[in-house]
Amino acid sequence: MGNKGEFRGVFARELKMLLDVKHSCGIKYTDEERMMYKFDELSLAFDCTDGLTKELVLKFIEPRPNWSQSTYEKHINLILQIVRFLNLHGIQAYIPDTKLKLETDRSFSPYIFSIDEIKRIFEVADHLYSGRSNIRSADFYPVLFRFLYSSGLRISEALFLTMKDVDMVNGTVFIKNGKNHKDRLLPVNPQMIPYLENYADKYHKSFRDDDYFFSPPQGGHYDKGTVYHRFRDILFKCGISHGGRKKGGPRLHDVRHTFCVYSLRQFLASGVNYRTALPILSVYMGHSSIAATGKYLRLTAEAYPEISSKMEKDFGGMIPEWKVSLR
Repeated sequence: MGNKGEFRGVFARELKMLLDVKHSCGIKYTDEERMMYKFDELSLAFDCTDGLTKELVLKFIEPRPNWSQSTYEKHINLILQIVRFLNLHGIQAYIPDTKLKLETDRSFSPYIFSIDEIKRIFEVADHLYSGRSNIRSADFYPVLFRFLYSSGLRISEALFLTMKDVDMVNGTVFIKNGKNHKDRLLPVNPQMIPYLENYADKYHKSFRDDDYFFSPPQGGHYDKGTVYHRFRDILFKCGISHGGRKKGGPRLHDVRHTFCVYSLRQFLASGVNYRTALPILSVYMGHSSIAATGKYLRLTAEAYPEISSKMEKDFGGMIPEWKVSLR
């Protein structure tokens, strides 16, 4: 694969132009850019003298064994953007069937952590680096996992926060161009503020606005993969069984699922109607639609039987059927 910023295939000029257009509009395009390099590398094996061929398009979107429906749709969406851009510049390009659906194993279900499990995760995180020289990591993981649990942020959203995005005076964080290209200004749980303040006081005595809030000693931001591995270590030390990918988890993203279920339960238990609760939670979470948030109704009902009957009465048959792992 070529270096970042360097495409080598027959569509190198157009890919670079498309990427520049997205960046000029303020769109991070991080996942898409990574896939664009894969597409560029793949194109080297095809004869595209007369344009973007059906063979190349279908090969690029051909599902891999580890792909989810979301990953498949991202490839479809990207290739459609490339096709439109090529057509705009007078280059013929094959248009794939956008109604294709990936046949995936739907046995995977979100894992909702119990309060006890969350407490154990925090306790293990607090001592994960005890006696080691990596002092910053010893502070980073306890703050990060508490932050994810109290905010419901995606891990990428938390890791990409800059100093100017975290307003501890007003108790807010600003998520710029998150998933689905949405900006969100979110309140921070008041109990979380002291953790963030102590972390900032210790590691950001002087800083620039664009410095990452969670920054390792070498600069930049922490890697998602590293955080995932540490989370697996913590689960092991907690005695929480990990079934692996698509086998019951739990995954780091399940902390976000847990936040959503607990938040919806709090809404409903306090008497807020679901028609009011869902739009609020949907905007907060940065979901693509209210329907995407609605799946948590069933999870909440199964997690809290005491309000299940009330939910069934209010929601009728509109609650989607989901399997859920509860502990």
